[in-house]
Amino acid sequence: MPTAAAYRRLKQSIYDGSLRAGQKLVERELSRRLGVSRIPLRESLIRLEAEGLVRSIPYSSTFVEDLEPVDVLEIYSLRLALEPMATRLATMYGRPSLPGRLRRWSHKMAELCHQGKSRNIDQIDYVFHHAIVRASGHKRLLRAYESAHILIVGPKLKYAHLEDNSPGQIEEDHLKIVNLIEAGDADGAERAAYDHIAQSIIYLEKIFDQHTESASSGRRGGRSSAKNTATKKEHP
Repeated sequence: MPTAAAYRRLKQSIYDGSLRAGQKLVERELSRRLGVSRIPLRESLIRLEAEGLVRSIPYSSTFVEDLEPVDVLEIYSLRLALEPMATRLATMYGRPSLPGRLRRWSHKMAELCHQGKSRNIDQIDYVFHHAIVRASGHKRLLRAYESAHILIVGPKLKYAHLEDNSPGQIEEDHLKIVNLIEAGDADGAERAAYDHIAQSIIYLEKIFDQHTESASSGRRGGRSSAKNTATKKEHP
């Protein structure tokens, strides 16, 4: 198996939780599991370490990186910086077929919510937003978005950030963006994308605060500037 294929499979295994946060990565086992020789495997691990998905301890072992709450908030604050701009550009320059595809995915997320399939909702949600970013036609923005490791958040939180959403709310939140894109309202679509992600950040903060309270009797964990800049600043 070439290095590129080994890299993609390792990365997907981290994203979907098959390789758990904090898990020790044993080259022999991974080599057998992926059907790949040691050289492309090691090259893939070096690349994943550079991306912050694994951590290598000198003269010891390599582990799957365990994200802290601040890491998750930084991932979402990056979404907040990228997706509104991408949504504006997609509204202005995207193909006419984009709203139809986005609408189908919105309906699919609502169906999956009815069925209680949070993991599948998380995956379709990424497809939805990734399609908007791709439709922007902005190659560097797309690369930055794909390197943000958004898909790692779901398994990390065990999809708790999706559990309180109703099917109607999930569909409504996404269709608001779709309808504005379809209407050619670049300002409105950009603002709706910003509000959508900002609301997610607020909910994530509540999850982390509740976890911290139960784990440490009210002591609050660290927060990055992402919290302040992401949720307290209104979108222009």
